[in-house]
Amino acid sequence: MKKINILYITYDGLTDPLGQSQILPYLTKIANKNIYVDILSFEKKITFLSTTKKVKDKISSSNIKWIPLFYIKNPPIFSTLVDLIKAHVSSKKLFKNSSYDIVHCRGYIPSIIGLHMKKKYNVKLIFDMRGWWPDEKKESGHWDNKIFKVIYNYFKKKEIQLFSNSDKIISLTTAGKIEITKNNWSTSDKIGVIPTCVDFDNFPLFNEETRDQTRKKLNIKLNAKVLVYSGSMGGNYDIKEFSLIFKSFINLSLSNRILIVSKTPKEFILNKLTANKLDTSRVIIIESEFSNVYKYLQASDLGLILYKKAFSTLGRSPTKLGEYWASGIPALSLKGIGDLDFIHKKYPFGLELLEDFNNIDLQKPLQKIFSKSNIENLRNAAKEYYHIDKGINFYSNIYEELTK
Repeated sequence: MKKINILYITYDGLTDPLGQSQILPYLTKIANKNIYVDILSFEKKITFLSTTKKVKDKISSSNIKWIPLFYIKNPPIFSTLVDLIKAHVSSKKLFKNSSYDIVHCRGYIPSIIGLHMKKKYNVKLIFDMRGWWPDEKKESGHWDNKIFKVIYNYFKKKEIQLFSNSDKIISLTTAGKIEITKNNWSTSDKIGVIPTCVDFDNFPLFNEETRDQTRKKLNIKLNAKVLVYSGSMGGNYDIKEFSLIFKSFINLSLSNRILIVSKTPKEFILNKLTANKLDTSRVIIIESEFSNVYKYLQASDLGLILYKKAFSTLGRSPTKLGEYWASGIPALSLKGIGDLDFIHKKYPFGLELLEDFNNIDLQKPLQKIFSKSNIENLRNAAKEYYHIDKGINFYSNIYEELTK
């Protein structure tokens, strides 16, 4: 078989939870006998120090070379420019020593480097867009002044260049692909669609003992109903709407509890929930290692998915849906997020969609979803739609296609 050399550039660190769940599981299995991957990543110093050995152990038996750079957070804008320069310099050094067939760029910032490398070295370029990042930044309020308006316009201009010049574009959703093609930014044959997938090694089969032990640890009664939210809060995640759904769930029964598994600072979450007049005495907030997240999901009864409704939601593929299902719990979300409406039609037993969270009565939708779902069906649905093997085959096929 022909040897394929890949330069993979990511602005997310391999030592970050996202790198642990959405980068390494793919690449360690893709980097096999004929595929060699050099990973250029940006690491946060705290997580790098604590997790680097774990990453090195994972890649030790794969055809992977890791080139970690350190991410700079402040000052805004300037720090990103410095990171871009570092990535550019490192990429040039790597190209001097290696002959790459493909540069695979995860996200917009790495893709700016990739676009330059394509033009300079005539290498194939994969723009793995991971959603509509400039719009996510704008809609979250992070880019809400005049300076950031210039930056937003710059990235939207680069976005069109990337759509035009990339050899392959990866969208997380079919809704995103439709948006690209209907505007004639690229052709359908150049766009691949793959949702964020689940590594079932990290989300084992539901276990009653795990559920009971975790509930005892959290001081939750075994017969209580638990609504879990796993992930970041703030920004594109509207805490006002979180408060509305939390209130409605808590009001159904005195024993009901809210469980939040998040890296977002606990004090920030509590302050925001209190400001939205939520009784936080029945809210439990946990910061967990990614390897233990499944325990908290298995200790719950229902998962929550929530994003601000905006243009960028068409590119959202909630990783947590597959993780909820793999752990044996159905999910609740709003309509119109990424491909969730399509997924709901395909797996109605695993997902309940609401128009909005204003003045909602959760009694009927919860009765409906609990009556339809069971652990076996949910896990089977997760395997069918979200199994990481789908992602591994998807990317492997693209690598083979681009090097024929």
